[in-house]
Amino acid sequence: MMAAMPCRYTGWEEKKDLKVIGRKLVALPKENSQRERIVIITQGHLPVLLFKDGKIHEYEVPQLSREQMVDTKGAGDAFVGGFLAQYVQEKPFDVCIRCGIWSAGEIIKRSGCTFEGKPTFVEE
Repeated sequence: MMAAMPCRYTGWEEKKDLKVIGRKLVALPKENSQRERIVIITQGHLPVLLFKDGKIHEYEVPQLSREQMVDTKGAGDAFVGGFLAQYVQEKPFDVCIRCGIWSAGEIIKRSGCTFEGKPTFVEE
């Protein structure tokens, strides 16, 4: 689990409590104090966690059947790509995260990190 990595280097004891880890990551010092630190933790089929404004927001990940899950390689990259595609357009974080979840879900349904056709993500 990626969350264990910061714990290994910081000496944090909470290697499995992602909510505690996320809060600690948000609180780390940063160069640009004009902008708050945002932390996003993905965890496969479990909810995506957003740490922002002193709050934790959870975003459900739609469950896929075994038949739908073809290849999970590239799912994290697809999440980042979907997230950033909305972020650069200055969309709200909930839209960015939902697009990331959608993108990862689409990639998992295919062999390799490929996509055909026109995206069907709806901002709502």
